[in-house]
Amino acid sequence: MKNILLILLTGSMLAACTPKNDTAATTTDTTIGDAATTAADATTDAATTAADATADAATTAADAVTGAADNAADAVSDATTDAADNAADPGADSTLTNADDAGAGEEVDMAVGDGLEGTVADFDGTAQTFTLNENDANYAVTISPDTVFEGTATTAEDFFGTDRAAANVAVEGEIDSASSTLKANKITLN
Repeated sequence: MKNILLILLTGSMLAACTPKNDTAATTTDTTIGDAATTAADATTDAATTAADATADAATTAADAVTGAADNAADAVSDATTDAADNAADPGADSTLTNADDAGAGEEVDMAVGDGLEGTVADFDGTAQTFTLNENDANYAVTISPDTVFEGTATTAEDFFGTDRAAANVAVEGEIDSASSTLKANKITLN
């Protein structure tokens, strides 16, 4: 698509830059000279008109291609935005549309796919494991000694020391959709 647009624009630029030959060969005989000048002027005018028509057609075609591409991109953007803004739709990304207490930085991290927000399910404080339920999809959350805890619980002991079943959390880390696991780098308890 870009190559076609580039070719059309290049063609229209070249057509617009062609030199216009307004001079004609004249002779000393005024009768023959006038006829030759008139014929040369007619040929030059016809060539100029044809070049202008070609340039106009190329510009119109390029505008149509650009307009169609812009409209298609706008339609995709609008559809994506509409889907993301619908928090009631279980298939929509609810990261930015939900009413949680996550900070702007956390929302941005999760919006680019570095984490999920949801509720805690299958909480086991002894084994320090839980499942994150995000839009009816469940992810087994794994922690490491390097996992950072923020919000109302700032350590693993704080987080797992109290029953967190159905608590709202934001978990940042590496998502493996195939195995439905999330390796937590940071857990924020809201």
